[in-house]
Amino acid sequence: MGGMNTAPCPMTEPLSPAAPAAVPAPPAGAVPWRAMLVSVAILALQIVAIDRLVGEETLALTGTLFGRRFLRKELLIAVLAAAVVLQHVVRRNLDTYRLAPLDATRLAAQSIPFLALLGFMATIPTGLPQSLVGTTATDAIATVLLLAWIASALLLLPHGADVRRAAAAAATAAAAVAGAIAISDRVTNVFWVTTGGVTVDVVERLLALVVADPVVRPSKFVIGTEAFQVRIHSPCSGYQGITLVTMLFAAYLWWFRAYHRFPRALVIFPVGVVLVYLANIVRIIALILVGIHISPEIAVDGFHSQAGWVAFLVIGLGTIWVVSRMPYFTTLPAGDTAEADRAVDAAAAAPLPAGAKADAPRGALHGPSVVACLLPYLALLATQILTGLFSTKGSLDLLYPARVAVVAAVLWRLRGELRPRSWSVSPVAVGIGVAVCAAWMALAGAFTAHDSNADPPLDPMQLGAVWGPVWLVVRLVGYVVTVPIAEELAFRGFLTRRLIAEDVERVAPGTFTWLSFVVSSAVFGIYHGADWLPATIAGAGFALALVHRGRIGDAIVAHATTNGLIAASVIATGRWSNFG
Repeated sequence: MGGMNTAPCPMTEPLSPAAPAAVPAPPAGAVPWRAMLVSVAILALQIVAIDRLVGEETLALTGTLFGRRFLRKELLIAVLAAAVVLQHVVRRNLDTYRLAPLDATRLAAQSIPFLALLGFMATIPTGLPQSLVGTTATDAIATVLLLAWIASALLLLPHGADVRRAAAAAATAAAAVAGAIAISDRVTNVFWVTTGGVTVDVVERLLALVVADPVVRPSKFVIGTEAFQVRIHSPCSGYQGITLVTMLFAAYLWWFRAYHRFPRALVIFPVGVVLVYLANIVRIIALILVGIHISPEIAVDGFHSQAGWVAFLVIGLGTIWVVSRMPYFTTLPAGDTAEADRAVDAAAAAPLPAGAKADAPRGALHGPSVVACLLPYLALLATQILTGLFSTKGSLDLLYPARVAVVAAVLWRLRGELRPRSWSVSPVAVGIGVAVCAAWMALAGAFTAHDSNADPPLDPMQLGAVWGPVWLVVRLVGYVVTVPIAEELAFRGFLTRRLIAEDVERVAPGTFTWLSFVVSSAVFGIYHGADWLPATIAGAGFALALVHRGRIGDAIVAHATTNGLIAASVIATGRWSNFG
């Protein structure tokens, strides 16, 4: 604090670049990321075991303590919030986790809560007297064991990790999310009590302009006509859309906070709330009109669920686009690219990302751009949502050709950037596709019983001898060509590289890190919903195909091979419900 500074005066000595910080050498025999990979694998196996063996019973018992069934998605959201915080902690101490050795003591200790939960739930049907099953004591024990197992995931952090700090951060995130979930129903009801009557009144007045003699029963929130009526519940109040838009705007302003003028930019919150509320009124009116003039089934099964997502995307992304181009809200004039140019120049002069190929020149661009990777996939999702407005669950999607046409048009527009410099089919990629298909069909058959009653409504031959085969050919083109290309560009072309470095275009395709491999495969699995386990394995297989030669085309070939074989099996067996 008060000592004399004996260092040479910086004005009298030439400046030289600071020496880079020394990177600790890995312990002898250490395999990078081995401890983390083993920990993730153990936790994944435990999740699968609990979900398949006692998942339903565990959630049913613990749910009674909360006054209702504790939904899977609520528990999953809380756990994901904790996982996001843990991921942030890991990224701040990469060397600690990358080079850490396995800690057998921690792994053994972590297995105790898992086995205790599994054993307790397994003994309930046979080992406990019926008088104790479903009692508060039994429910409390199940809840404590479940929470203990979730908390024990911290023991899977490798040796040297700051478990206390990680635990505090993860617990805070999970508690915040759990608290938000706990009050969401109450807030929804308050919002509906306050605005429900106004909503029905506005819908009635507007509906009267296009429908003669609308039927309205405000006491039961029923509105429509004699031919088709809907009952408006509190979840239809627009509260969920308002919540989603608010979260989107908060994330946007935080991520790009350096480019916005505060508090001016905060005006997007009330604007978004008002727009979502008005859009919800329009959605209710459109729902009634679809039920009257098109089909009640389409209105209930398709339009009802998809229209909300369409409104959220249009309002959320549209508002962000408008605000980002208005100098009143941003620090950069509209169209000013100076900041972006400086960022590109800085990235070009920066060292290569960790794990990048040694022979890649500094600042070189690799693979397709971010736009080329994401645009086909976004076009696929947008078309799927829009066509879902006029489709029904469990029936043939007559508008599926629109998905194929839109994605094909986008790929054609990007053909100059996506055209490979050299092309050859890799036998390894084909083999991976065959192996993934075998694993997919085996796991799907093991976990999901086939429902033969679901096949006839999905049989394309119901369209006739001409249009049935035509629709099927288009379906095959989408399933084997456009979908694999769009998904592989997004997941293997963009996501795997984004998990390595922020500057995606300067990471060569096929660059491997355990983090990008595991996370991208897991996200691909989650995207496929109920088939998350076989889809995660499929994502890992397609990632290996990419790594083999560093070509995104190999991942596409593997994906197309898998889908082609599944399609052939579907056509041969007539199990149309197995079409993914």
